[in-house]
Amino acid sequence: MFDFANSSYTTVIVTVAYSVYFTRLVAAGPDADLWWGRGVLLANLIVLLLSPLVGAVADESGRKKHFLFASWAVCVVGTASLAAVGPGDIALGLALFVLSNVAFSFGENFAASFLPEISTPATVGRISGFGWGLGYFGGLASLLLVKSSIDGGFVEANLPGLRAAWVTTALFFLVAGLPTFLILRERAPRRSEPFSWYVRNGFGRVATTLHSIRRFRELARFLTVFFVYSMGLTSIIAFVGVYAERTVGFTAGELIGLFLVVQVSSAGGAFLFGAIQDRLGARRTIQVTLLLWIGVCLATWATADKRAFWGIALAAGLGIGSLQSASRALVGLFSPVDKAGEFFGLWGLAGKGAYACGPFAFGWISSASGSQRAAVAATALFFLVGWLGMFAIDERRGLAAVEAWRAERAGR
Repeated sequence: MFDFANSSYTTVIVTVAYSVYFTRLVAAGPDADLWWGRGVLLANLIVLLLSPLVGAVADESGRKKHFLFASWAVCVVGTASLAAVGPGDIALGLALFVLSNVAFSFGENFAASFLPEISTPATVGRISGFGWGLGYFGGLASLLLVKSSIDGGFVEANLPGLRAAWVTTALFFLVAGLPTFLILRERAPRRSEPFSWYVRNGFGRVATTLHSIRRFRELARFLTVFFVYSMGLTSIIAFVGVYAERTVGFTAGELIGLFLVVQVSSAGGAFLFGAIQDRLGARRTIQVTLLLWIGVCLATWATADKRAFWGIALAAGLGIGSLQSASRALVGLFSPVDKAGEFFGLWGLAGKGAYACGPFAFGWISSASGSQRAAVAATALFFLVGWLGMFAIDERRGLAAVEAWRAERAGR
């Protein structure tokens, strides 16, 4: 349900509407893509620096649910506050986006860290895929709610409608997030120590994890590969709305329709590949989706035809759902339950590092070359390197490391 709730933020704010609003009205000009890339860079650098520590503190305290609640509340308030951003308010627009995006990112990590508690190695792919697939329906529902507000276009005459869209998105996240906090149980033992103790031990856990990462070498290798191909994926997510509106020529109404199609195909990709992963294996599943992404990038570079772009977007949706779900599931497979928050913090570190670098590189290439198509072509290289790097990942060794850790802990 939290996947369902928080997809409203990524869909409306990051991908479909606020990104276009910011580059079209708030920071209008030749450096608009670069400003948006800078905002994404700053938000994810903050998460990059703090994710391992915050995840470790959440594990030590046994209060992951409390941390999840705090991140959810801040993201809801930050999203609603975007209604105060008008044309020319670049600093305010970026500051509120950074605040809400940092909170969203922490919440995404905390929610994912519950995966080892509510699944087994035999079901982790299906459960992760189901959650991610349900999330796309959350994005679909939120898009339908804001459609009438955005249909007027990204123009000053439609400012009241656009501002209403940000508030509606915040309210959706608020209401849809409630079942998580009413139903979800946290199984980890709870401590009652001073906050300084948690911080001190959190740093200690991060240091221990980094020092002993050789025990989880497959996880370390995968996070490195994940970082590379995520630079490509996050570039697409951050700029696809801007690209469709500016380069392909989609109107505001067509943009909403496009992303309705993408949400449905993304859900299908998450459900389908989630089931396939438990049979085919996570490594092969990820490699199949990376090949799909290479094809999407090359097809996008080759044509700016609007009709062709609908088909490309459909394929991209399948790739988004399957790649994100399979990646999260593989981290879950390689994570002992008592270190899940910490390891998903490292997952967040790798993902947000990619989110910091990928969109910034896309914005820089686009601004420097004057062509978003050139930036899309460069993005294909991230997926290619990721596909090659997945050959170095051995699932059996990764699972063996988790079992060895569990046996050692049980023997103490």
